[in-house]
Amino acid sequence: MGQERQIRHVDRYSTSSENHSWQAGVDRNWYKILGKWLLGGGVGIAAVSQFVLQATPLVALGLSMIILGAICLTLERACPRVPPGVSLIFMESGLENVASMIEELGLRSRAIYIPSSLAGGKPQALIPLNTNGVSPVVSTALPRRLIAKYGPADHDMGLLISTPGSAATGMLESKPGTSGMEMGTALTTLLVGMIDAADAVRVFESGRGIRVEVAGSRIGYRNTRVQECLGSPLASIAASVVSEALGRPVVIEKERSEDRGKCLIELGVLGEDIQ
Repeated sequence: MGQERQIRHVDRYSTSSENHSWQAGVDRNWYKILGKWLLGGGVGIAAVSQFVLQATPLVALGLSMIILGAICLTLERACPRVPPGVSLIFMESGLENVASMIEELGLRSRAIYIPSSLAGGKPQALIPLNTNGVSPVVSTALPRRLIAKYGPADHDMGLLISTPGSAATGMLESKPGTSGMEMGTALTTLLVGMIDAADAVRVFESGRGIRVEVAGSRIGYRNTRVQECLGSPLASIAASVVSEALGRPVVIEKERSEDRGKCLIELGVLGEDIQ
């Protein structure tokens, strides 16, 4: 009994120590640590050099350290809370689960990207279970369920799922505007500024169509069943942002990759023409 208690005590201590070490590693941010050291050292060196040593070169060194420290603290705020590698693991595991459902159900219809106003407060994608090649009309809010009914007929059923575009659109601070320039600004903020997935984005609008041109894409297209339905991650983000901006369902009509990371995405807006 005494040996068993000792073993349990050691195991409990080991687990606690490992959790503490892991948490310390998570909380540690080297930009913040370096910034504080540079700021403190720079202030000290500049003050001593100015009022005691009266050495101008050392004063300049101290001021340079202060500037570098301020830059490091700014970079610390810009660092993502979740490392990119962890985000990639989450995205790939989620898409694999969605791909398994699509494969098992034998779905091939293109997803309809629904704005948050029609999807219970969060932009999502609807994959119709039965379709005759015509995109279904979604005009009322859908229930927050995996299998949602979107029309009066018995076969008007579909999978309502979250996509990479759903998560990316949630990163925007405000709803995008309805003009092509405003939608392009929102996509540039996401793809270029926040997730560093491309070098530039342009948006063109005409009638019922939206064309998105992405330059320097760092996310490729793979010809799989899930991307056949949902499009590539870039197309998913573009469709979600456009759908949220216009407040209308959007479908990815065509997607084409060209040389040097250029990607062309054509979106169809369901409903009335864009003014």
